[in-house]
Amino acid sequence: MHLLRFILVLFVFLGIVAGCATQKTEYRTSPSWHSAMGRSLPAESVRADGTIVKYSNTKKPVSSAMAQYIDSIQLVEKNDATGDTTLRAVLPTHIFTQALTCLRDKDWDLLFNHVISKKTQAYYKSLDDKLETFKSFFLTNRKNIAKTLQRMMSGSRSGDTYISTYENKTVYTFTKNIRGSYIFTKITLVQEGPLLKLHSIE
Repeated sequence: MHLLRFILVLFVFLGIVAGCATQKTEYRTSPSWHSAMGRSLPAESVRADGTIVKYSNTKKPVSSAMAQYIDSIQLVEKNDATGDTTLRAVLPTHIFTQALTCLRDKDWDLLFNHVISKKTQAYYKSLDDKLETFKSFFLTNRKNIAKTLQRMMSGSRSGDTYISTYENKTVYTFTKNIRGSYIFTKITLVQEGPLLKLHSIE
């Protein structure tokens, strides 16, 4: 009888402890490249350790002047007559998203003509191999470049990426603690007039 009472008390105690367990919840912003590449994240997910991760599409506010400027530029324009697409980027996230989309679709012509810088275009044209070197580089390294671009976009908020500017260039570089996990660790963007272009991947 005493043994039965002890077992009942033990079960009640364990139930109370389980009910008082701390529930850890993380709140994260959904990366913009997910929607740009036709992907979506669930509203929330649960990790193996029980942590609940909740996602939202909240973006950092920008100044009204910047918002008006961005709204005045058509970032993606398609010519209905020719079917040609024109890409324009004014923010780094535009370049990263456009490059990721081109990598996903293996659209090397769009990447060459509208995403990379004029100086980089001139280099590949000088090789006189009908851009085979250009296409081969991005095709061979497609997944590793995408992996770097995705982390660069999130790393600028989490502190995993250094951002430096000089003259008309903006350089994104991984910090030492994550650099060893990536083949490509440095992305350079260049300002060409009012637009940004992808200058180099190292």
